[in-house]
Amino acid sequence: MGYSILQSPEDKPIPCTVKIEDEFAIMDNGLLTAYIDRTGRVCKLLHKRTGRNAFKEDASEAFYGNQFVLFDDVPLYWDAWDVMDYHMETRSPITNIKAQTSITEDCGLRCAVSYKLAISEKSWIKQDIVLDACAHNLVFNTQVEWHESHKLLKVEFPLDVRTLNATYEIQFGHVQRPTHGNTSWDWAKYEVVGHKWADMSEFGFGVSLLNDCKYGFSAKDNVLSMSLLRSSKSPDANADMGTHHFNYSVLPHTGTFQEARVVQAAYDFNNPLQVMAVKSPTLGAKIMSYFKVSNPAIILDTIKKAEDRDDALVVRLYEAYGGHSTGFLITSLPFQHAIRCNILEELKPTETMDINNGTIQLHLNPFQIISLILSFDLI
Repeated sequence: MGYSILQSPEDKPIPCTVKIEDEFAIMDNGLLTAYIDRTGRVCKLLHKRTGRNAFKEDASEAFYGNQFVLFDDVPLYWDAWDVMDYHMETRSPITNIKAQTSITEDCGLRCAVSYKLAISEKSWIKQDIVLDACAHNLVFNTQVEWHESHKLLKVEFPLDVRTLNATYEIQFGHVQRPTHGNTSWDWAKYEVVGHKWADMSEFGFGVSLLNDCKYGFSAKDNVLSMSLLRSSKSPDANADMGTHHFNYSVLPHTGTFQEARVVQAAYDFNNPLQVMAVKSPTLGAKIMSYFKVSNPAIILDTIKKAEDRDDALVVRLYEAYGGHSTGFLITSLPFQHAIRCNILEELKPTETMDINNGTIQLHLNPFQIISLILSFDLI
């Protein structure tokens, strides 16, 4: 958490390019190459470092990357809560083109293509697919006009990854769920909760799906899907009707999601850098970090003003990778005291922590959450 004064780099980045060739829009930034057909489906996403295609080519041509699909969504009892397993038998790909893929931006630092699909006579999808210079992920900025009844909209990605489990972020951690239905318990996990990211990885390679506001996923064999919109009619007959804006992103990576820092990438996707123009004398140092953590497994999730004190802040950290982690919380602010507290900000007097030159040593168990009150004066 801090700021940095940006200046024009001496070494120019490899420019991002886009062109239309043989009915495909081809986007390339030196790290990724994406082949997008006229319906917005990503037929190939080449990860240059490994030479791997993130998406598995399907001989039956039934599955593509970024394939929107519509399902019947008619629960037996709780219309707005339940998603029944039999909805999977009603899969219907959306391929009705209202505006085929065209180039909308090509400036070297960013390239983008846009297209539009009809869901029905009243509903449609408009999407911009964006690739930035130096970016490791392909971004999908999406607008949906939604006026359906008992339908479920998903987007699918058939990944070229072999794994028995997919990983999903939850608050302050992650869970794994099977990609198969070998037992009744496995089969019951056809729809899974997830927050900012989901990941499927094998040894040495994986693909993550990041998003900024969707919370339902499913993984069957190698196909990772994200639930986008429902159209239940009870208790609210107009629930979710209207215009929706949301974004998601595909991130191919080497190694595990921990080694690829997918957790950090998801935070960056949900909290992009804020850029503003300022006069140089306004700021002192060219770069300033108010808080930073030395270990990527330890996430600084929350910084807030203390409820009962004007001279203190509360910080909340958690261990995100699922292991025992040691690191340092480093601050440039002149705090004098640090003490553990609970979620109600009640102090734990026996758990005072030392601050040495703005550094606090941390020891966290797997998925442990800790809250600290940092004070400029005596507590």
